[in-house]
Amino acid sequence: MTSEPSLRVAVGPGDSDDELRRKGALVRPAPRQVAWQRQELVAFVHFGINTFTGLECGTGTDDLSLFDPTELDCRQWARSLADAGFRSVILTAKHHDGFVLWPSRYTGHSVAATPWRGGRGDIVRDLAEAVREQGLGLGVYLSPADLHQSNAPGGIYGNGSPAVPSVIPTLLPGDDRAERVASGELPSFTYVVDDYNRYYLNQLYELITEYGPINEVWLDGADPTATKQHYDHDAWFGMVRALEPEATCAVGGPDVRWVGNESGYARHSEWSVVPMHGEPSEFGHTTAVAEEDHDLAGPEAMRRAGHFAWYPAEVDVSIRPGWFHHASQDAAVKSLPRLMDLYRHSVGRNAVLLLNVPPDRRGLFADPDVERLTEFGRVLREVYGDDFAAGARTGEDTPGSVLVELPEPRTFNVVGLSEDIRDGQLVESFAVDAWLSGAWERVATGTTVGHKRLVSLPHPVTSHRLRVRVLAARAAVRPAVFLFLDPTVPAPVVHGSFAAARDTRGISSDDAPGLADLDGTGMSLSAQALAAAGIVPGGRVAHGGLEFRWPDTAPGEPDTVRADGQTIMMGGSGSRIGFLLLGTADRSFGPGLATYTDGSGQEIPLLALDTLGEGDYPAGARTVVSMPYHNRPDGRVDRPARVGWCAAPLDPAKTLESVTLPRYGEGTSPAEPGVHIFAVSLG
Repeated sequence: MTSEPSLRVAVGPGDSDDELRRKGALVRPAPRQVAWQRQELVAFVHFGINTFTGLECGTGTDDLSLFDPTELDCRQWARSLADAGFRSVILTAKHHDGFVLWPSRYTGHSVAATPWRGGRGDIVRDLAEAVREQGLGLGVYLSPADLHQSNAPGGIYGNGSPAVPSVIPTLLPGDDRAERVASGELPSFTYVVDDYNRYYLNQLYELITEYGPINEVWLDGADPTATKQHYDHDAWFGMVRALEPEATCAVGGPDVRWVGNESGYARHSEWSVVPMHGEPSEFGHTTAVAEEDHDLAGPEAMRRAGHFAWYPAEVDVSIRPGWFHHASQDAAVKSLPRLMDLYRHSVGRNAVLLLNVPPDRRGLFADPDVERLTEFGRVLREVYGDDFAAGARTGEDTPGSVLVELPEPRTFNVVGLSEDIRDGQLVESFAVDAWLSGAWERVATGTTVGHKRLVSLPHPVTSHRLRVRVLAARAAVRPAVFLFLDPTVPAPVVHGSFAAARDTRGISSDDAPGLADLDGTGMSLSAQALAAAGIVPGGRVAHGGLEFRWPDTAPGEPDTVRADGQTIMMGGSGSRIGFLLLGTADRSFGPGLATYTDGSGQEIPLLALDTLGEGDYPAGARTVVSMPYHNRPDGRVDRPARVGWCAAPLDPAKTLESVTLPRYGEGTSPAEPGVHIFAVSLG
């Protein structure tokens, strides 16, 4: 029987659910993971040749003469981020295009081949110096996928080369490190790897040994190449551990995982104790179910695990629609309320918020971004730096509860909870009660806590007594309690029915294409193309064993619900809930919440296919109908559009009261993920 706390805990196929929960309670984070989680706010900086070409993903053969950020000032970046409360910065030292932001010895496709500073510049160096002046940590994003090494003549990505013993660093003629390597001042490693893995290891070595300390290495699982290349993760992570033991290996690494969406929101139940495939291993990072799955660590996933590991979530999202700066998006920087909402639903759901702020072609953060960061930092300090429960008397009202008694009544609308994650993550569900009119009244419920949980109340509460009841836990636990008044918490929006919630015109007639707009640019579905595919107003649409009723509306009338955090009253019961929906950009998916009449809740994912995209992504989404064209205000566009389907399980023994939709972008740009729902069905 496993009885000792550990980073990874093995489970067996015969373990009961109770035994699995007991073993889950034994999983503990490594010190580097605790330090990483306590940062809460980390900045992403996407900068490179894409900044100058206007692309989001370069070709690998981009014209490097375009790269010339004549006013580059990494100190401006670092000051802006430090003032906003960020603790470290991750730079895209190499994005998928293969262009590197330091003068690497191993490629000519770098800043050394650009006109910037006469080819003598080094952005990684500039940023490393700037962040340390501000007391920030430095992380590096080094894309495994490399379009330059895939597409350029002589490229080595997926070239079929044999794996041979290779010394890292691989010294080149005249290498300035030769004496230090020979003396042992710089360590060397031998791995059996192919050409590309040798190249990757050498660049990783350069970054860690010449610009460190590095506190996070970010890999990224995206691969836009059409070439198959094996990644020797054990060699990569092994070298990081040897050179920088306290650095976390993230998103494709064994220390930190991708949250599963790029909308900026963690799950309603975000576990850091995650079921994993296979036996425990030092660098294992394959989850028992897909990272995008809405129930990554629930009972079913636990039953499928070979072991449990501490594997916390990082939530990556950009302050503007694109990852790289585009001047056309200067008016689409996320609003202060949206950034605060992202904070509450990432940091406040047991994750770290990785907010991207991309410099412009000058090499500076654009004015709108700096202004928003300044606002964000100021409001965070004002709101979450003022804990009404600080110094309050605490006790235990009933077994498993935490009682907070304030010296005087205070008005609050956010309740914060926190577990000491050095002792694991234990809370499975909780309720929050306030003393109102001489009696306890339940004001909120929730599931997981972890490092931090911020629970927004439907309405502000004024009371001098608060009680948190731990309803279920994997072991005894006493969470800390905090109280805040956040003026940016939106008032709840509740609709009595799905039809009443329709707020967007998504379908237009071919003879009046300007009467609908799904993405802020006038893109809409054609009523005639839908009819040709068999979908008509008020008609029945069957898919996945569920039957839907298409909106009985005329073209140009509100026919979809744009997911924006609203609650829709439902009624009824069933074993599944399904949606007919579409996304207006890639990766339009996130966590919704089904609430039952007994007050319990269950996460439901909304997985929306990009209506103008291809392939069934995200996993679990399916195409229901595809049309050969769509409309824009100036007429027909001969590019296919589609409507998708997704479904999630429900508890058939309970009655569904409502569905709360995820909150996506503000609908001002086609590059910003958005979800539009045409119909919902229970079955």
